[in-house]
This record gives sequence, C-alpha cells and structure tokens, in this order.
Amino acid sequence: MFDLQAESHNNVDILRLTGDVLLADVVEFNQRMKDCLAASNVPQAVLDLSQAGRMDNAGLGVLVSISTKLQGRGRRLVLLNPAPHVAQLLKDAEIEGFFPTCESEEELKGYTPDAAE
Repeated sequence: MFDLQAESHNNVDILRLTGDVLLADVVEFNQRMKDCLAASNVPQAVLDLSQAGRMDNAGLGVLVSISTKLQGRGRRLVLLNPAPHVAQLLKDAEIEGFFPTCESEEELKGYTPDAAE
C-alpha cells in the first residue's frame, strides 16, 4: 500500500511517494498519479522517491507511462532521491537515463529553481 501527497509550486509539482507500489497497487497508483498531474499544467513534475517502499516492474511501468505522456505535452517527470531499491530497479531495467534524476533537494533546487519556493 502507498500514499501520494502533492505540493504545487510556481513551475513544478512535487509528489511525495511513501509505501509500496507493487502489481496489486498499479491501477490505483496510475490513477492517483494522473489525478495529481492533471490538475496542473506546470512544465515539471517531481516524484520524491526517498520514502518509497518496495516497487516492482509494474510500478516502474506506470512511471515510464506517465513520463511518456507528460513528454507528449511538453512536460517532464523528474525523480528525486530514489530509495536504494528503486535506484537498483531502474538500473536492473537499464533505464537509469530515461528519467532526469536528482539525488537531493539541493540538487533539485539547482535543476528546478521553483522547487525551492
């Protein structure tokens, strides 16, 4: 089970994921991500994965799908501080470079200055 909290800033939405996103959770996770992102038209969405629990390939598939849809609308999904097991999942799937990734809030502020506001 997971929780997803959204924060809106000037030019960035920050979504904070806690808990597990496994096969049984992907339908709800996909819908919650879409709902959070549909309410805004800012150029960047940041998904904070520092408190993420377990994630499997199904959860990763949702992230790829959401990112692709955002790119089609001129937006992008940035991953913030992926928990070690999520970082390993990205590496194992050989898509580490698919998502812009920031390892800390400080790095994010340099990448998306409005995230600090």
